[in-house]
Amino acid sequence: MNRRGAWRPAVAALLAILPFLPSLNYGFLYEWDDANFILDNPYIGMSWANLLHNFTTNLQTVYTPLTTFSLMIDHALFGTWAPGYHAVQLLMLGGCAALLFLILRRLRVPAAAALLLTLLWAWNPGKCETAAWIADRKGMGCTLFALAAFLSFLRDCRREKAGAGTVLLMFAAFLFKPSALPLPGVMALYAWCRFPGEWGKLFRLLWPVGAAGIAGGALVSAMTFSELSGSHASGIADAANLLRYFGAAVWPFSLNPIQPRLTLPEMLPELLWAAAVLAAVIWAGRKSRVSDRCQMAFAAGFVCLALPLLSSGVLTNSNYAERYNFLLSAAVWCWIGVAGRGLFRRLPRVSAWTAGILLAGYLLTDWFYLETFSDTRLLFGRAAAVENPAQRALEGLGEVAINRQLPELLYETGELFNRASSRQEPPRDAQFRNTAVLLAAHARLMAGMAATAEELAGVLRSNGRDAFVAPEIFLPPAYSLAAGKLAAVGKAPEAAALLEKQVADGSGVEFQLHFAAGLAGYFSGDRERAAREWRRVLELKPRDGQTRRNLELVEAQLGSQ
Repeated sequence: MNRRGAWRPAVAALLAILPFLPSLNYGFLYEWDDANFILDNPYIGMSWANLLHNFTTNLQTVYTPLTTFSLMIDHALFGTWAPGYHAVQLLMLGGCAALLFLILRRLRVPAAAALLLTLLWAWNPGKCETAAWIADRKGMGCTLFALAAFLSFLRDCRREKAGAGTVLLMFAAFLFKPSALPLPGVMALYAWCRFPGEWGKLFRLLWPVGAAGIAGGALVSAMTFSELSGSHASGIADAANLLRYFGAAVWPFSLNPIQPRLTLPEMLPELLWAAAVLAAVIWAGRKSRVSDRCQMAFAAGFVCLALPLLSSGVLTNSNYAERYNFLLSAAVWCWIGVAGRGLFRRLPRVSAWTAGILLAGYLLTDWFYLETFSDTRLLFGRAAAVENPAQRALEGLGEVAINRQLPELLYETGELFNRASSRQEPPRDAQFRNTAVLLAAHARLMAGMAATAEELAGVLRSNGRDAFVAPEIFLPPAYSLAAGKLAAVGKAPEAAALLEKQVADGSGVEFQLHFAAGLAGYFSGDRERAAREWRRVLELKPRDGQTRRNLELVEAQLGSQ
């Protein structure tokens, strides 16, 4: 390391991605946002119209135009070849590791220690999710540009002159994901530590990044404020989750990205571990003669980076899921690096052995955990196998069963909803029971029991969309299947009436409602309406093969009239 200084960042980058190389063989996680971001996104093709759309609208309620733009580039290069997207994801992770290594070196952490700390940050099993999940390009891109911006700011402080590059890199981080918005505050804390009391110098260094932060915040707020629904006042639970996140940056006790939040008593072992880690870092800092001002700045910076998550109400769930903001864990390892500088020099073998044991544990965990993100059936199946699974895990498992035509899995999901109903408060308990009945009827009909078409249709007729959990997931395919089976046994008018109810209730997203309207028109003999509605579906979902086949059939029928 000492003889090959110029290659150090490249070494850090290459080593950082090694545990995640198996993800190059993974496909898309269709039922977990990869469809919305790429496969079913009508605006993913590279064109001026799509660029304008992506820079003037939100994707899943969040303004992330550079995320979409990077995926547009991938789509232009790779189409629907998933390994290409995964390769870009790993290259970006390597870039993040190289930048973190350089930041640690600028913070005067010894080279070998900086490499080990970078690998401890990169190999933490919490990175498996972001490394293997294409839809978290927003988190990866945000972190890449945020680290680049902070490294640029360190150079500005060394030159005592503000640079435009820092502002541009920081603004790019905002446009990948708004979680980087507190970055100017972290820069201010660093400058305050380096130039205490030199207010003129601080002002010259900080006013450009402060102005960029205000502008970025205004832009993000203007684009997303009306759609944010989770904001709440922070409390004891958020403080506990933040402390727990600190400990999990060193060692995560549990790994499942879609389990529900834990209660405070359930968090106790992890909170005790996190408190011990925090105490050890502060003690190491004092042994290394790190000033109290610097230690306070690191603590404040960590909290500062968590502010977007605190305000949105989703700081973390019951397990360590770094997709929410893994800039937080970078702050933790920078703090450990600065606090431990003296110990690294005085106790190099102890430091190396400690890091080696942690890294070995990370690698072993990564080996097993990474596979979770290879397939959505495995992902949601593992998440649903716990004693009290999250609703999202059950929804995802049911969606996988419907998409892949797996009646046994769908029936099993219905049973899970039924068992979960006893843990819900009214009226959610009734929604869970209704969903269990719906999925059971859907599973039987999917398995070829034609006599249950009326059963499924009856469940749909007697309930509105609000009677079910996740109606946007479960109702459209249920309506389509029930109507198709009714029409197949000569009950086309009943099938059309059922689909008209779906459209009237708004049971589905836009393309699903247009598909249902087209099917209703077809069953009622209105071929022109069917063609019109299905053309609209293909505008919204160009790769929908079923709609394309339906449209070709109805257009042939219209042409022969």
